[in-house]
Amino acid sequence: MLFALCNSYFLTAQDVIQTMPSINNNPVFLGGNLVIGGGSGSFQIGLNPEMYKRVNDFVDLGAATNLFFQSFNPTISNGLPGTSSRSFQFGMGGFTRIWPLEKVFIQIQPEYNYTWSRFKDRGTDGVNAGASRSIGFGAESLLAGFGYGSRSENGMTYFSVMFDLLKNPNSPYRDGYNRADPIIRAGFAFPIRSKR
Repeated sequence: MLFALCNSYFLTAQDVIQTMPSINNNPVFLGGNLVIGGGSGSFQIGLNPEMYKRVNDFVDLGAATNLFFQSFNPTISNGLPGTSSRSFQFGMGGFTRIWPLEKVFIQIQPEYNYTWSRFKDRGTDGVNAGASRSIGFGAESLLAGFGYGSRSENGMTYFSVMFDLLKNPNSPYRDGYNRADPIIRAGFAFPIRSKR
């Protein structure tokens, strides 16, 4: 009986394998992502600095800022040979990332963006050639999509594809026919507060 009692002291419970690290100290992360896009005669590039906090192992809440540049240089093939444009966008919004699987997330991001655009006639008709005009406007957007990433207490990297679910024609994420353009982002983040 004494032998059994001594041996029971050294017995341990079944080991539990943890597939996703536990977030005990809910670190705050600072990072950003890139916006890259384009098409026939168009080019887009941007930077989205962001800060977010982990609520738990499955949810992140944060805020993001947009700095975005877009150019459009038409060609005869797309039917608009006369007008080129340059646009600069500044926007802010919040986001929620939900991680149903260890490396897969769903993201929802409401935003408000203000855009300044300049248009220039490149025609050769002698009447409007060289004429230009500038406009500014704001628009709300609701981005939603999926992503793949790696996250831990030491940082995160990810790749995502989202679409604007609202149909505001002034949204920077919709084309001239008010169709939603895909928003492709690659991002990273590092903790600015971490438990040692």
